[in-house]
Amino acid sequence: MSSTSFFAIALLASAWISSAQATILTTTSRGVVSSVYQNTLDDFGPGNLAGKKFQITLTFDDSSATRDSYLNQYEALYGLNLFSARITVDGVTRDYQRTGNFQQQTANGASAETPWGSDQAFAGVNWTTREESLYAYHGIESMNHFFAGANASLTTPFSATLRPDLYEYMTKQAQFGHTDVLSGRSTVFYGEIEEFSMSTVAVPEPVSLGLLALGALAMLGARRRSQSAA
Repeated sequence: MSSTSFFAIALLASAWISSAQATILTTTSRGVVSSVYQNTLDDFGPGNLAGKKFQITLTFDDSSATRDSYLNQYEALYGLNLFSARITVDGVTRDYQRTGNFQQQTANGASAETPWGSDQAFAGVNWTTREESLYAYHGIESMNHFFAGANASLTTPFSATLRPDLYEYMTKQAQFGHTDVLSGRSTVFYGEIEEFSMSTVAVPEPVSLGLLALGALAMLGARRRSQSAA
């Protein structure tokens, strides 16, 4: 085996064995806008948004996250990272991608030692500069233990869709706000959640992907050289 081929295989092996995993977290809520404060920014068109259907989808990864968990009862992530917020109201969609603070939490009250522990699913993002402020939060909380018997981990790939109308929920609210700080113009609404979903997908970190790419290129180069020599 040539030294180049050995180097390529070593790169591929190290990337495969030590590949770091990031977790892409996505939460989506759907429902109806219950109240609104809108001051001419008109992100979703003019007029009152109350009574309109909305959808909020928040996506971010946990590569810079601080973890907080307790005996599978709950797991939370907090951090400063790139996030994506896709907001749709009455068929009008706006996409926002920023680097800012995020947090996400699931809580399995059914595994709590006390009978009054509640189940929660929550996610939020916040980004503010001198020119602009953006936040989006949504979450539900119930005493009915929809996570009963499930792992509340945000790092293990999973997917769950919850129907708040099927349970007795204490809270099931979504909030969104986008403000032009300098002019004071803003769009803010609150919504009642009718459906809430959470999902996580594990993906290789960029460093591992880079190692895999280098190994593949080295293997290709070694193969071409061997063909030329033949």
